[in-house]
Amino acid sequence: MGKDAEKIFHELKDDISTYAELRLKLIKLSSYERISRVLAVLSYGLLLWALLFITVQFALLALGFLLSQWLDSMAAGFGIVAALYVVQVALVIYNKDRIRLKVMNIIISALNSNEHDKDATTDSTSANDSSYTD
Repeated sequence: MGKDAEKIFHELKDDISTYAELRLKLIKLSSYERISRVLAVLSYGLLLWALLFITVQFALLALGFLLSQWLDSMAAGFGIVAALYVVQVALVIYNKDRIRLKVMNIIISALNSNEHDKDATTDSTSANDSSYTD
């Protein structure tokens, strides 16, 4: 009886070790997936903002030339455009907390986007416990 118990204990120990190793690999893969998802969202956002920035720059440059032509003064036309820049900076400074919160929510939603999906690591009760909604 002692040999059977020892054999069962050894097999159980091997099974637990295998389970722990597989669980660790699953956690690593899940972390890689979440990090890559956040990086993809941030890269997309950065690219979008860069294109928007360039578009706004050219639009304001064109507006500066247009106003200069209408006002017959290069300084007045570009002075008005400079005032628009000051207003934009003031709006960003005024809304910095809102902007920061929005960026944080985007990152958190990217991290938690698969929290409501049922996978091998969650049971039916924990998959539905998430208060996050898309």
